[in-house]
Amino acid sequence: MMTTQIPENLVGRIRVGNGTCPAGHSLMSENRKFDGEPAIVVKVRLAGHSGMLYLNPFYGKFEYESDISLNKGDVIEVFCPECNVSLTIDEQCNLCNIPMFAVNLPDGGQVEACPTIGCQKHSLRIVNLDEQLDRMYVGETKIQM
Repeated sequence: MMTTQIPENLVGRIRVGNGTCPAGHSLMSENRKFDGEPAIVVKVRLAGHSGMLYLNPFYGKFEYESDISLNKGDVIEVFCPECNVSLTIDEQCNLCNIPMFAVNLPDGGQVEACPTIGCQKHSLRIVNLDEQLDRMYVGETKIQM
């Protein structure tokens, strides 16, 4: 699997349109949207409190909404809201030195992110670059994955 660095001019133009947990459950929410598109929704746990976290689906945009209080520097545990499987992976954040979490993409790719609130470490792993690029383009201005 290859990690792809997204050029600055594409930040906010590549969208996760079909993210899933390892069991295949959709992590996309029609109830919450960012820029008119379904948010990525995950269940989070922090200091004994659980809630939902809604992430902007556009790669490189770090907006989120949560129904529990989260502060910069908090380290959350991240789960599928449907089956409760952990989304934590072996890959470490090289800024916070803790395991990252991942949202699976079609055909084996992943968007990986640090679970520390405020950390902007994330990466995009693509298995078949040509196939993913073909499916990412949605209209002329936004790219979807």
